[in-house]
Amino acid sequence: MSLLSHDSFWNAIIGLPTTKKMLQLSLKKCGLCGRTILEAALDDYVGNKASKCKCNGLYSRIIRFWIEFLRRSLNIKRQKVEKLLADPYARRAIITLVKSFIHYGIRKPLCIYAPFLVVWDFTHKCNLHCKHCYSDAGTAAQPELTTEEALAVVDQLADAGVTALAFSGGEPLSRKDFFEVAGYAAKRGLYVSVATNGTLLTKENVQKLKQAKINYVEVSIDGATAETHDSFRGTPGAFERALAGLRNCVEANLCACIATTATKNNIEEMPAILDLAKKIGVARFTYFNFVPTGRGKKLYNQDISPEEREKLMLHLLERMSKGFKVTILTTAPQLARVALQCQGNGKELAMSMAHMQTVKVSKKAVPLADFIGGCGAGRLYCSLSPQGDVHPCVFLPIHVGNLKKERFSDIWLRSQLFNALRDRANLKGACSRCHYKYICGGCRARASAYHDGDFLASDPGCMLSKEAENP
Repeated sequence: MSLLSHDSFWNAIIGLPTTKKMLQLSLKKCGLCGRTILEAALDDYVGNKASKCKCNGLYSRIIRFWIEFLRRSLNIKRQKVEKLLADPYARRAIITLVKSFIHYGIRKPLCIYAPFLVVWDFTHKCNLHCKHCYSDAGTAAQPELTTEEALAVVDQLADAGVTALAFSGGEPLSRKDFFEVAGYAAKRGLYVSVATNGTLLTKENVQKLKQAKINYVEVSIDGATAETHDSFRGTPGAFERALAGLRNCVEANLCACIATTATKNNIEEMPAILDLAKKIGVARFTYFNFVPTGRGKKLYNQDISPEEREKLMLHLLERMSKGFKVTILTTAPQLARVALQCQGNGKELAMSMAHMQTVKVSKKAVPLADFIGGCGAGRLYCSLSPQGDVHPCVFLPIHVGNLKKERFSDIWLRSQLFNALRDRANLKGACSRCHYKYICGGCRARASAYHDGDFLASDPGCMLSKEAENP
C-alpha cells in the first residue's frame, strides 16, 4: 500500500505542535537574503548557488530530507523534481501547500489556502457570437471594473498567494487596458494566461503579449473545418483568423493551446482537431466539457452522451500513451477514473493530477489523485466576473462575494458555498456513492445545470452515474 494512502497518519504528524511550528518556521523570511527557509531549502536541493546565505541550515536540511523521502516513495526521477522545484510558479504553489497543511491539515480531496488558478472573465465584450458561450458575451451589459479597480484586484490575488491567473471573457483582447492589467499581473509574480477566440491575435498583438510576459495563450477551435467552427462561432472567416492567430503565437515561440468544447456537432472531428493541433505546432490541447449555461442553455440537445464522453476520453488516453507530442488537458474530472480502469496493469498511467493537467505518473503516485480530487470548483480554483464578483467556476456563476467590497482571501477561506464544495461527503446521488468520488467528484457545474441549481447532485455525463441511476 502506498505511503500516501495513510492520510490519518499524516494528519497526526502535521497536527503535532512541533510539526506545525516547523511548517510555520519554513515560511519565515531571512533578514539577510529575503528568502524563506523553504525557498532556501529548495535552492539547495536544485543546486542554485546564487545566494551564499545559509538561512538556518538545520531546517533547510530537514526540508531537503523530506523532499527526497517523498521523491523516492513516489518513484519520481530526481531530474524531474529538480526541474519542478526550480520553477518560480511551482514554488509559489508549494508555499500555498505549506500554508494549507497548517490551516486545513491533509484532506481528501485537498483543500488549499489560496487557489492555484483564478479564471477572470475580464469583459463581456466580444466580436463573435458563439452558440455555447457560458457568459452570453457580446456587449458589456453592466459597468465593468475600471482599470484602477482591475489593478487592485490583481494585488488582492497576488497578496492572497494565487499561483495562476487566466484572463477570459468575452474576448479579453477587446478591452483596451488588457495588456496593462495582464502585464501588471505578471510583474506581481502570477503565471498569466489568456483564453481568446484568436481572431485578434495579430503579429502586433502577439508581440504585445510577449512584452507583457504572458505565459500561455489558449485559442478556441470548435471544429476541424471552417464550416463547423464558423457555424458554431456565428461569424464567417473566424476559423481562418483563429488559425492565423495560433500560427503567429507558435512563430513567436509563445506557448499556445487549442481548446475545444465537445458537442454532438463536432465530436466526430475531435481526432482531426488533435491532428490539426500537432500540425500547427501548438504545445497543448484542451478538451472542455460542455456545460449548458449562459447561451449554452439553448443547446441541451447538443450535449454528448455518457457513452460518447467515455469513448472520447479513451481516445485521448490512447493518444497520451502512444507519446502524442501535444500535451492533452481536460476539464472532464472523469478522466482520472477512466485512466485507472483502462491502464491498471501498466507501470505508468496517464491521468489528471491537477486541475485540468494530465501527466504520466508511476503507479506509486496514483494515490495522489485522491488528494488532487478531480473537479476543483471552489477548492483548487474559482472565477471572477467583469464586475469583480467571485464565483466557484466560470460555468457555475453563483455569487459568493465581490472584490470591491470584500477581501479575496476572506471570501476564499470563509465562503460557506466553497466549504460545501470542498467536502465530498456533501455529494448526492450516484456521485455520493461512487468508489471514485475522491479522484473525480463529478463536474459540479454540470450537476447544477441538470438538477435545477443543485451543484451537489450527481453529474449526468458519467457512465457510472448513468449505470447507478438506471441499474
